[in-house]
Amino acid sequence: MEITLSQEQRTSLGDDIYKLVINSIDKARKDASIESKDFFRKKELCRYLGVSNNTVDKFLAMGMPYHVVRGITLYGKDEIKQFVLEQ
Repeated sequence: MEITLSQEQRTSLGDDIYKLVINSIDKARKDASIESKDFFRKKELCRYLGVSNNTVDKFLAMGMPYHVVRGITLYGKDEIKQFVLEQ
């Protein structure tokens, strides 16, 4: 079976496929982004909060909560939000 498309139809189909691929890539990036995580490592936490490593250290000295799991320090997003709102 062979399907013949006009130039306009080929262009339209190509545009639709391009948009679908771009939207899929954007969704994959968002799904893998820091916003989708519930726990962060310190570097990710700095990026999430938009602060420096030293600022996170100050927050820790002020009592910011964290968890150590198998030697890895993790920061819970919900706990961090609550901590920041209380400051």
